[in-house]
Amino acid sequence: MSYFNGEKIRRVPFLVSCSQPQVGFRGDFSNPCAVRSRSSENFSFMLQVKKFVALCVHFNGQANFSATHIRRECLKQLLGMEIAAAVATIMQCLCAQCSTVPNSEKLNYLRKPKAALQILTEKSELLAAREADMKTKLDEENIFRGMDPSAEVKLWLNNVHKLNLVLSSFNGEMQAKKTCLCGCIPNYFSRLKLGSYVSKKIHEIDKLLEQSQIFQESSLVKLPSEKGKPLPTSSLVGETVKVVLQRAWEFLTDINTETIGIYGMGGVGKTSIVKEINNKLLKDDETHFEFVIWVTASKDSNVEKLQKDIAREVGLCFDEEDNEMRRARKLSEALRRRRKFLLIIDDLWEAFSLENVGIPICSSLRVGKLLITTRSLRVCRRMEVEREIEVGVLTQQDSWDLFQQKVGQGIVLNSPKIHELAKKVAKECGGLPLALVTIGRAMRNETKIKYWQTALTELRNSTASSIEGMASQVFSQLRFSYDRLKDDVARSCFLYCALYPEDHLIETDELIEYWVWEGLLGGVPGGHPDKMKRGEIVLNELVSSCMLESSSFSFSRHVRMHDLIRDMAIALTRENSSFMVKSGCGLRAPPEEGEWGPDLERVSLMRNDISSLCCEPDCPKLRTLLLQYNSIEKGVLPTFFSRLRNIEVLDLSYTGMDNLPDSISLLEKLRALLLRSCWNLSALPSFSKLEKLRVLDLTYTPVECLPEGMNVLNEIRRLSLSYTKISNSHTLPFANYRFLESLSLLCLPGPVNGQSLAEALVRCSNNSLVELEVSFGCMEEFIRYVKSGYWGWLDNFKFLIGFSASSSVNIGKNSIAFSGVDLNESLRTIWLPDKILELEIHTCSDITHLPVFITSAASKLQRCRIQYCEGMEFVLVEEESSTLPNLELLEIEGLSKLSGICRGILPEGTLARLRVLHVRACNGLKALFPLELGLQLKNLVEIQLENCEKVSEIIAAGEEEQEGDVRIVFPGLQILKLSFLPELKHMSRGVMVCDSLSSLEVYRCPELTILPFFVDVRNEVVDSLKQIRGSKKWWKCITANHENAASRLEPAFEEINDGDDSDDDSSVCSDGSELIPR
Repeated sequence: MSYFNGEKIRRVPFLVSCSQPQVGFRGDFSNPCAVRSRSSENFSFMLQVKKFVALCVHFNGQANFSATHIRRECLKQLLGMEIAAAVATIMQCLCAQCSTVPNSEKLNYLRKPKAALQILTEKSELLAAREADMKTKLDEENIFRGMDPSAEVKLWLNNVHKLNLVLSSFNGEMQAKKTCLCGCIPNYFSRLKLGSYVSKKIHEIDKLLEQSQIFQESSLVKLPSEKGKPLPTSSLVGETVKVVLQRAWEFLTDINTETIGIYGMGGVGKTSIVKEINNKLLKDDETHFEFVIWVTASKDSNVEKLQKDIAREVGLCFDEEDNEMRRARKLSEALRRRRKFLLIIDDLWEAFSLENVGIPICSSLRVGKLLITTRSLRVCRRMEVEREIEVGVLTQQDSWDLFQQKVGQGIVLNSPKIHELAKKVAKECGGLPLALVTIGRAMRNETKIKYWQTALTELRNSTASSIEGMASQVFSQLRFSYDRLKDDVARSCFLYCALYPEDHLIETDELIEYWVWEGLLGGVPGGHPDKMKRGEIVLNELVSSCMLESSSFSFSRHVRMHDLIRDMAIALTRENSSFMVKSGCGLRAPPEEGEWGPDLERVSLMRNDISSLCCEPDCPKLRTLLLQYNSIEKGVLPTFFSRLRNIEVLDLSYTGMDNLPDSISLLEKLRALLLRSCWNLSALPSFSKLEKLRVLDLTYTPVECLPEGMNVLNEIRRLSLSYTKISNSHTLPFANYRFLESLSLLCLPGPVNGQSLAEALVRCSNNSLVELEVSFGCMEEFIRYVKSGYWGWLDNFKFLIGFSASSSVNIGKNSIAFSGVDLNESLRTIWLPDKILELEIHTCSDITHLPVFITSAASKLQRCRIQYCEGMEFVLVEEESSTLPNLELLEIEGLSKLSGICRGILPEGTLARLRVLHVRACNGLKALFPLELGLQLKNLVEIQLENCEKVSEIIAAGEEEQEGDVRIVFPGLQILKLSFLPELKHMSRGVMVCDSLSSLEVYRCPELTILPFFVDVRNEVVDSLKQIRGSKKWWKCITANHENAASRLEPAFEEINDGDDSDDDSSVCSDGSELIPR
């Protein structure tokens, strides 16, 4: 201890430590040699410390200083000593650990810490600018020259990125402001550490800046080495796949095609097909494409995500501040310089504008091509793809081949029983590759028959989700399509389709009617036609989304639900137990009462063999009950409907019940009652409580009297009494039916309201009536109604004129049929509705051709049938200038005086859209149509000519035409059927080209031994012709006269047994030529 004026002053520890040699320090101050080895700055600093020690001793010897003054001065010195202690410690650190940095620089850290920080900031800004310049250069090289950064440049960029991350988390200002002794003095040790850190980072930046200056253009970028990326894929099976691959390849190599869309339902194999195309193009030596770019679109994809996905595949980086337009510009430039590129976007769910994304597809520039796959035809069309390719399901044989592959052929072949069950299981997969693969793998090497039987039962009962992989792989994929439907309306309408039996062809008008009655389409403003149009839109969406398959038969449209999609739909309805679907299951009795759950809303038992409804189900929520196409000949329990009081739609059509129980009157919420074709039902109970009934259909049901209570049906919208035996139709209270939209009164016995039908229709016509089906007993009544003008309000109509009450005519909407009435010149004064789509004329013998009052209103006519009009000589004549430009189907039968379809020179465009031509039993006909007409029929798809005794040629050549002079092309003709034409020798005297012909049938045409399209058989004919049917003798004549076609077409031939073959010389054709042995 030292004493100042009697007060103890504690010795500063630092002074003691400074006066003692410090072991372990490389700067040992007790050693003069060591001190001299250090810089002069260190030595001078130590001298300052020793001077302070001497000053303390001096104060001890001064008596004239007061104690307070000494204490103050001493404390000042002590404070300086604390500073000196800190500095000494720093100096120790300097000497021991930082000897490589000049001490002058270290002292600068202590005196001016912010100066070093400023240098670091300036250097880092310079490095950031250099990095930005480098990236700009790289982007330009990538976009315009297709170059990529070299490995050296990538390493430099990565090091800059790492350094930027470190510097971004460094706060030098805070480090420089650190203090000690409660903020009295700066923390010099912290400053020294800061200075060392800053110096190190400046050195790193200088090194990176130096490296960037030596990069040459040759090391800056390198050419990309990949044409594309090969993708793993499974082996493809089946003719369906081969056809799709072939078509896709043709379009890809066609210079006039830029955009291609491949669509189909989920699991059908679209992605596998496009993967195969991708890999094939990468191996292609003909360099159809220099770059193949593959992008998979996610289900939540948008323009920005799609842009970034494509950019990633082409090695393009966007800046964070880039907006959609800038990204599109950069992407377009990057793709544009890759001339001859193919961009494949797989699994696209939404349509995008190519311009907004930045995809430069331009026919004039021949830049590149786009190939998309999607589950929606709507996406293809909104993307404006030029070529659409549908991927259908596999054929039955291809399905079996794929299934055997997955299940193991040994298992299938070794057991006949398993072989039989396996074939049935494969068939239940409906040709869907995903299901065939999934179930095949689940059943692989399975040798127990009971498991195969269980799998088959589950597939048939729509409970296949228990099969391994079905729920997670098959149904989950199919459900994506369901979830992506536009709205709940589309989803509800889709689920409703599951009420129909498996593989059932659903008539579209009937389906939409159900949707309307059920209220599934929401609040559609307007009347019934507006609701039907809305239903068409929803139906088209389901078809374009590949949730339903569309097909047409006899000009009526149908849809079908794929088996597994139906299974998925039924599985969805089971989640809340709202559906019971047992349609088409072969039931002979209704479900047990325990199966009628309290939560059921819709029950479908249609198309079974239920003989009676002998239960009393209790379903308070049930709204829909479909029982059509059951026998029910044993009747319905009187109390069957007593606990089903909320039913809104009840369908008992096509059943054999002979009586409808009175309990039906309890269904006060009933909106639609369908009793069509109930062949044993002759009487109905009271309808007095069915005040909410909107639809009543009794068509073809032999009910003899109207039921009681018809006058309370004030909400009725659709009433159909056609082909019934109701004799008191005159009591119908038309005045009460102010909302009536559709009325059908075809072929009813007796008068209506005791007055003429025309007057009754005029009285009941109102602004709401838009559909009318009615029979007129005579031409006068029809003329009277037409002149009233009320038909102008109708959207749809069916008019039968002259048919008896027992007649049954099957015609479509907007149709008129005449039977046995006078269609002579006196009718020229009336004008028919100009909306006629279908016309039938039966047994009207007074006309020689179509009257002008018909043809003048037939500009929209699509279907025309003329039967047994004995006086008719031509369909169209030159004088009337009738062209029937929209006619698609023409059927002619029993016109004994018919000389031809047309007489004279008809205007251009006559029958231009004709697709189907059927001519039967016209014994005066010698040629089907003249050459001039034949040259216009470019849209013909089907020709059937039968039982015409005098027909010698199909197309009559003019007198000046020589054989072989004329070339007639039917580009769309697919079906040609010729039978019982004993004098037919030539189809055409010229060259006839039918490259789309798929089915040819020639029967009992002994003189026809040369076919013009076989003279110089074209490859297109060989490829398209799948079936040739005829007698063996006829085929021998054909092959003898067309040697070049014989071997190529032989596989398509199918023999029709001809009883006359045995009576003829099989070695000689009818034209006398000998057969050439084969």
